Amino acid sequence: MSLKKKWLPIAAVGGFLLLIVLIVVLGGGAATDCDNNGGSGSGSWGWPFDGVSDNPQYMDGGQFGNSAGSVSARNHAFHDGFDWSFGMNGVKSGSTVKAIHAGTVKKVAYANGLDWYVWVHSDDGYNEVYQETFDKSDIKVKEGDTVNVGDTIGTAHLHGHMHLGVTKVDDFNKAEASAFTDDGTWLDPIQTIKSGLNNGGSASSSGGKGSWLTKGSSGYNNAEQVFNRLIKDLGISGAAASGVLGNLRQESGDQLTTSISNGSGDGGHGLMQWTGNRRSELSSFAKSQNLPEDSLELQIRMIEHDMTNSARWASGKYGKQTLAQFGHLTDPKDAAMRFYLSGQIAGEGRKSDPDGSGTKRQEYAQQAYQTFGGDKFQANDSILGSAAGAAGAATNASSTGDDDLCDDVSSSGSGDGNIVQVAKSLLGYFHYGQTHGVSNIGSVENPNKNGVTDCSGFVWLVLTKAGYSTPDNMGWYTKTMADDANGAHKWLQAIDKNDAGPGDIIIVNEGNGAGSNGHTAILEDSYKDKGENAQIINEGGAGGSGGVNESSMRQAFGSMLDQGQITFARPVKK
Repeated sequence: MSLKKKWLPIAAVGGFLLLIVLIVVLGGGAATDCDNNGGSGSGSWGWPFDGVSDNPQYMDGGQFGNSAGSVSARNHAFHDGFDWSFGMNGVKSGSTVKAIHAGTVKKVAYANGLDWYVWVHSDDGYNEVYQETFDKSDIKVKEGDTVNVGDTIGTAHLHGHMHLGVTKVDDFNKAEASAFTDDGTWLDPIQTIKSGLNNGGSASSSGGKGSWLTKGSSGYNNAEQVFNRLIKDLGISGAAASGVLGNLRQESGDQLTTSISNGSGDGGHGLMQWTGNRRSELSSFAKSQNLPEDSLELQIRMIEHDMTNSARWASGKYGKQTLAQFGHLTDPKDAAMRFYLSGQIAGEGRKSDPDGSGTKRQEYAQQAYQTFGGDKFQANDSILGSAAGAAGAATNASSTGDDDLCDDVSSSGSGDGNIVQVAKSLLGYFHYGQTHGVSNIGSVENPNKNGVTDCSGFVWLVLTKAGYSTPDNMGWYTKTMADDANGAHKWLQAIDKNDAGPGDIIIVNEGNGAGSNGHTAILEDSYKDKGENAQIINEGGAGGSGGVNESSMRQAFGSMLDQGQITFARPVKK
């Protein structure tokens, strides 16, 4: 990990005192944080403090861009954001920091020099970071939350100001690496907000007419109606309904437009972009229901008609999946992929993810789950059928050679489910820091949840607790892990990617693999079955507050999967 120094100016109320504080900023975790293009919302913009715009600074250097004041404050001419100073135009310690643009909270984490910060990703490519003013308790959002313009981010508290940064670089670590470089990575927050407002955005929390997660928008209203109807009519869980919505959002765009056509010549149309014979079926169904083809009611009925047709669940990657099985799912991301890759439901019968849109579908499903309270709705057995019946169907599918609906830890991978269980028991543990040693996490037997380690330290701990061979005192990093897997096999044995599954390890290195040039994680899924959508457990990567979290390979490793050296490995028993 590279270290960088950042000087923070502190404006004193009633004077021109500038306290210069030297702080070492620890660069980001392994791999990327936000390499996918998920997230919500675009359109409307607003200011971070009520009634305050274009806040002047007490002293030169707090504004965006190059200045002599920035040199004095930071030893660097370039300042990558704008500091709203306490004591100016009503901003003070205790003021509420509000979201300037709709999006999804991708990261809530701590870094030296930034303190606790909030990273928000928006669908139109912008990313907003609120920093240098929060203790952990000041932050009022969590990762995965959807925020609209004007929603509360937290309470300004520290250092005499709130720093706001805006960038179109999705990878937080890469963006931070350019914090002192005027290379176009960081944008002027004041001008960005003003431009957004001038182009039709609004400073109110109602949002523009676009975002499907902005209450009152046409997209939101359509999504809410679909969500409620699927639960009411079919009895499926909130997670399953969110999985359907994730697919609708991918197919029909930000407003879930029933009349949208893709214009590519294949006839794709409507919420699910029905094509070919399926488009003809939509037209015939509209006549049978005596409803306009482009009406929301008609298209909801069409989706429900397809989902209750058992023959349509009979093909696709997940074999003999039934509506009852799908309806009892509790993970919206899982539901999004099972809907996408199961049967001919709404024309989305596939056995793979050829266009790579699965990650976005999962992101949208998670957003819908958060927005519409999916956790409040369990499967209704009186309508849907029992979970026991669903489990029996899954067993039959497995016995006939089709893919089992439930990931069997012993069917592939290390063959030791304890690895995944141990990893899951540590979800939410640790702060990210590229430092090793058991003393930093407490002990193997009783890890300190507030301890510090990195991706390879986490994998070391899991394998050690699960009874596998590991070097003393976390004595490895991703490069030495890969070298061992492909060489001496003291700890790891390299395996073919198609044999990799739950409990196995994925290691990716760029260059020498040191610091942020390497990342490693524990697989929860079969790579052969799910490819880059396979779920993993890792420390850092793209989810969690820099701590242990679940993600997909693509989300966690990002562009490293395209340009790094990938090793799949199986742990070596003592």
